[in-house]
Amino acid sequence: MSKKRSQRYICPFCYGSIDMSQVHYACNDPLCTRTFLGTCTEAEKRRYGSVYRPEEEIDVERSEFLGLDPYGSAAVTTKSHIIRGSVDGKCEICGSRNTDKLCPRCHHKITKAAERWGTSIYVLVGSESVGKSHYLASLIETLKSSYAQEFGVTVAATTENTADKFDDEYRRTVFDGGRCLPPTPTYGDVLTRDPLLYDLDRNDGDGPRTLAFVDTSGRDLDSTDKLASLNISTYISGAAGIMFFVDALQLPAVRTKLGLPAEDRPDPAAALNYVAEVIRDKNRLKPKNPVEIPLAVVVTKCDRLMRPAMGEEDEDALFGPESSLHIPREKGQADLDDIALVGTEVEEYLRRNAGQDLLNAVDQFETHQYFAVSALGGEPADGVLSNGVAPYRVEDPMIWFLNTTERRKWL
Repeated sequence: MSKKRSQRYICPFCYGSIDMSQVHYACNDPLCTRTFLGTCTEAEKRRYGSVYRPEEEIDVERSEFLGLDPYGSAAVTTKSHIIRGSVDGKCEICGSRNTDKLCPRCHHKITKAAERWGTSIYVLVGSESVGKSHYLASLIETLKSSYAQEFGVTVAATTENTADKFDDEYRRTVFDGGRCLPPTPTYGDVLTRDPLLYDLDRNDGDGPRTLAFVDTSGRDLDSTDKLASLNISTYISGAAGIMFFVDALQLPAVRTKLGLPAEDRPDPAAALNYVAEVIRDKNRLKPKNPVEIPLAVVVTKCDRLMRPAMGEEDEDALFGPESSLHIPREKGQADLDDIALVGTEVEEYLRRNAGQDLLNAVDQFETHQYFAVSALGGEPADGVLSNGVAPYRVEDPMIWFLNTTERRKWL
C-alpha cells in the first residue's frame, strides 16, 4: 500500500476539511516568541501581542474556535511561536524546521498517525436516554482490554487530554464508581466538544490509525433546524461512520407487549431522517441519492430483552433463548458471518416493533448493518450499578466498521 499521505485532512476537533499544504506549525523555542513580539510590525503586534501576558502570543485561531475574544483577558495565548504560511515548517525567527503541525482553523495538533492515515470520525447519535454515553464508556474499555488482546493490537489514547477526559468523565464514574453517567451536554457547550481520540495499532510496522469518537446529546436531535443551527452537520457529514442508537424499551409496541406503561418518546425514524437530511444538505446530495456514510443501527440494553417469553404476547418483543445473539462470535478474527446473522434478526425485530418507517430511514444509507448490544450488562437501580459492569457485544459495530468500510482492513 502506498504511504503517501492524503492531501486533505478531516480535523476531529473543528471537523474542517484541511488542505495539508495550508497547515500551521508551532516552534517550541520560547525565545522565538519573545523575539517575534519584539521585532514584528505594528499590525502584527496589535493582532498577536497580548496586553495581559506580554511574553506570549495570542492564539487567534484557537481563541476564536472556543468562542473567546482574542483580545480579551480569557484569550488563549502561547509561548510557542505560531508559524503561518510556511510549506515546510521553517521558523522565520530561528530558521529551524518544525514538525508540530496545527490545524489552521482550530490549532489542535495534527499527530503523525493522523497525518499519514487520516482520522476516522465515528459519531454516536440517538434520542435522549438510549444509552450512547454508557455504550461509549464500555466500548473504549473493551477496545483497550479484551479487544486488544483478542486481535493482538494496541489501543491507546492519542493525547493526554483524551486519557484524562475518559478517566474523569467515563471510567471513574461507571467502572470505578459503579454509577450511571449524567446526560451528555448539548453541542452548544463548546468546552465539552472535544472527541475521544485513540490510536489503533496492528503492530505490523505500518503505524497506528487514529479513531475519533464523538458523543452527542439526544436533545440536539430534535429537528433538522436544530442540528444545522448547532453546526452538528459539519462533523456528521464528514464522519467515517455513524452509530444510530435505538432503545427498544422506548418503542411503544415493545412496551405494550411487555406490559409496561406508555411513555411519550421521540420517533427514531424521524430522528434518523433528520440525520440523513443534514448530510444530504451539507454534502449537496439530491433527495433520492443514497447517503454514502456507513451506518450502524444499534439496539441498546439487549440484556433486558434476552430472556424467555412468558407468553405469546411478549415473544415478539424479546430475543429469546434461540436468538442468534447467544451464538458466540468466533474469536481472533472478523466474524462478519456472525455479525450478519445477528443483523438479520435485529432488522426483523425492528420491523415488527418499530415499523417500516425506521427501516426505510435506514435504507437511505447505502452501507448499513444492525446490531444489538448491552453496554452495562444489567439494569441500574436508582443510578447505581450494584452488580458491576459486564459489556456484551459492544465491539461488534467497530469490527464491522473497521473491516467493511475502512480503506485499510484491520483484521
